[in-house]
Amino acid sequence: MVLVLLGSAWWGWREARDPIAPEDDPFAKQTELPPEPHPIARIEVLNGAGEAGAAQKAAEILRQAGFDVVYFGNAGDFDNPRTRVIDRVGGSRGVDSLVAWLRVEGLETEPDPALHLDATVVLGADWQHRLRLVPDSLREAAAPRR
Repeated sequence: MVLVLLGSAWWGWREARDPIAPEDDPFAKQTELPPEPHPIARIEVLNGAGEAGAAQKAAEILRQAGFDVVYFGNAGDFDNPRTRVIDRVGGSRGVDSLVAWLRVEGLETEPDPALHLDATVVLGADWQHRLRLVPDSLREAAAPRR
C-alpha cells in the first residue's frame, strides 16, 4: 500500500515537473467542428402570376416549411407562365433545397450580392399547381386564421 501511494505521488510530481508536450496532449489538439446545419435559404417571393395575394400566400407556406422569406411583393410583370427560382449567390445548398421543395424545373443564376438574398422565387401561372404539391399540413398551417 505504501508503495502504491509513493508511486502515485512520484507520478504526480513528475507530471507537474514535466508537463505533456502540446503535440502529445489529445485535448490540446484542435478537433474538427461539427458540420453546420443545412443552411436555410433567405428568399424573396414575387408575384409574377397576377393573382391577388399569391406572393403573400406563398411566403406564408415557405416560412412554414422553414425558409427565411425576407420580402414578398409583385414582380415587374404578371405574364410568367411558370414559377421560377433565381439563384442570387451562385450555388447554395439552401437554394437547391428550395428548388427541390417547390419541384421547379431548372434554376436560373443571376448573382447579385447587393440583394442580400440566396434566391428569388417568381410565381408563375402554374403556382396553383405548385400549391397543390405542398403537403396539406403546411397549406393548413399557412391558411389565415379567423
